[in-house]
Amino acid sequence: LVRSSLGGGISTMFMFGQTGSGKTHTMSGIQELASRDLFNGADGAEPWLSVTCIELRGNRTFDLLAPGVGKRNERPELKLREQIDGSYACEGAADIFPKSPEELCAVLEMAQSRRATSATDANSVSSRSHSVCVIQLFQSDGQLMLVDCAGTERRKDSMFHSKERQQEGAEINASLHALKECIRYFTKENRVPSHAYRASSLTKILAEAFIRGAAAKLAVVCTVSPCATDTEHTLATMRMGMALGGRGNEKEEKQMVLDLMAKKERVRHPKQWDPEQVFEWLDALQGGKFCDVADAIPRNFTGQMLVRLSEARCVQLCS
Repeated sequence: LVRSSLGGGISTMFMFGQTGSGKTHTMSGIQELASRDLFNGADGAEPWLSVTCIELRGNRTFDLLAPGVGKRNERPELKLREQIDGSYACEGAADIFPKSPEELCAVLEMAQSRRATSATDANSVSSRSHSVCVIQLFQSDGQLMLVDCAGTERRKDSMFHSKERQQEGAEINASLHALKECIRYFTKENRVPSHAYRASSLTKILAEAFIRGAAAKLAVVCTVSPCATDTEHTLATMRMGMALGGRGNEKEEKQMVLDLMAKKERVRHPKQWDPEQVFEWLDALQGGKFCDVADAIPRNFTGQMLVRLSEARCVQLCS
């Protein structure tokens, strides 16, 4: 993706998965590695690239790089404006011009620290917004977009949340659904119709990548939780990853987990033995030392009768 953007293309990468599965952690590592490679060929004499970081909460857009406003130091809200070519731009978004990989990493870390987070049942620091980092390369006119999507939530993850928080979760899931539809069009037809990317603010910002289909490269990283309680969510994420990759029609084979476990032969309690098992046990006990006991007991002697023998009767039978 970095090589493509350095060559003048548009590269976009998404992090997709449930809340708490490690999207932001993974994106942080990718940003650090990409920062080093983006400055390949830079001489430091003139601006090499610019960075814009946008936060999307529902259908509202905020600037993560501009100074905070008001007593609460809130992020300034931006307006999305449609351009002549059908793409969208954030009016008044702040641009920063890093001169080294270290400066670029510092800018991206600062933007990440300003994102809206709150605790959920699945994650104590769940990102409650989408983060879009747009890196423009001046020499090649290329672009790299790193998108850290907010985590998807099941109904039971937010069943005890306030009405406002539940509405927030619904908006997150709606925007992710719009993104899914856009990527599905992109992978199958190599183009995205305008009505698809106008469905949410997230897809509006990414419109340029969808419009310039031939020059665009797209990657989706799906993150899943290792917890057994999240198996249902993991399956949904993996199905979505297959669908976004232009596949997803493969046949699924379902198999019970119990079928995969080694079956152990059940050992019956002696009181459940039938007479034949009782006599087999007596014949094998200590190398046949108690074979004469088998001759002293009736042929219908069951395991139930065996376990009820008193100590005195055992001494009498076994000498």
